[in-house]
Amino acid sequence: MKNRHRQLQTLIATVMAMFILLSVNIDAAPERPMPVTLKYNLAGTGSWVPYGFFGDVDKPGIFAEVIAAILDRAGYSFEFYYYPPKRADKAFDEGLLDVDFMSSAWFKDGDIGDPYVASSTIFNLTEYIVTLPENAHGYVTPSSIHGQRVGTVAGYDYHDDDKFIRVDFFSEARLIKGLQMLRFRSVILEGVTAKHWSSHYDVPIALASVHSEGEVFLRLRKEFSDLLPSLNEAITALKNEGEIDRIFQKYAVK
Repeated sequence: MKNRHRQLQTLIATVMAMFILLSVNIDAAPERPMPVTLKYNLAGTGSWVPYGFFGDVDKPGIFAEVIAAILDRAGYSFEFYYYPPKRADKAFDEGLLDVDFMSSAWFKDGDIGDPYVASSTIFNLTEYIVTLPENAHGYVTPSSIHGQRVGTVAGYDYHDDDKFIRVDFFSEARLIKGLQMLRFRSVILEGVTAKHWSSHYDVPIALASVHSEGEVFLRLRKEFSDLLPSLNEAITALKNEGEIDRIFQKYAVK
């Protein structure tokens, strides 16, 4: 890891030197020089196993490893921050964060918002309506939750949360505990995450129906649109080389 960062620092210095040489005779300076550092929220919720950061430096989570691989390949350095989900959403809007993982499937009508741009697809992710086994027959379609109290994670986006009553908890782990304690009859969780906490707390569950299924990409603030070609090239290369798959296999996903 130290070698990777040392190589990255050398590459950044070289690129900046080339940029200065190329700019000497340009009368009008560009409106914004190309950034060399992007800010990403590492924390999220540590309970989103195996995607979120949960404290193990050797296995920091799928999101952390994937974004580090992409930004390294594209030639950008990065800074990790540690905001909880709800605060991270606000920090992103305020420009305190530059890039995150997102899926249009999480938003109403697939709209990620005009201030943002999206990279090419990195992987797919499916979230389920999760309930206790004896209640599974009542949740055979996504619309089954409409009008009901549903366990959700504070700060997360859900494409149809105007049709059910959100009961926000701080983490995926607490959603499974809330389900066990009958705080609600259903929760929305990614499948591997749900099974992890089901096993951890010995709470039998059923993945009753798919709530959302979509492509996951990097979302950037629109002012960084010029970075998309290099980021997309990096994503394509890592997928073709099997690196993205290797990261998922490391966490026993796929």
